[in-house]
Amino acid sequence: MIVRWQKNHQYRVIRIYRDLVGDWIVEQCWGDTFSSHQSRTLVDSRQAARALMLQINREQRSQGFRRCVSGEEQLDFGFELH
Repeated sequence: MIVRWQKNHQYRVIRIYRDLVGDWIVEQCWGDTFSSHQSRTLVDSRQAARALMLQINREQRSQGFRRCVSGEEQLDFGFELH
């Protein structure tokens, strides 16, 4: 899942994914025209990742950011850990 917010020249992108060992990761990228930053947070489950994303969404909206619709197509290849 990828979600993007923007306000003027500032942006924030959240990406939720599972890594190769099955851990859930919430990756955040943010910045503006002149700089960018990145962080990754390991969470216990997809639900925890979604809860964190919803919290970030509330914060971004309260700061005047608007969610952008991405032109990316996200594919689910059906990889499952057994």
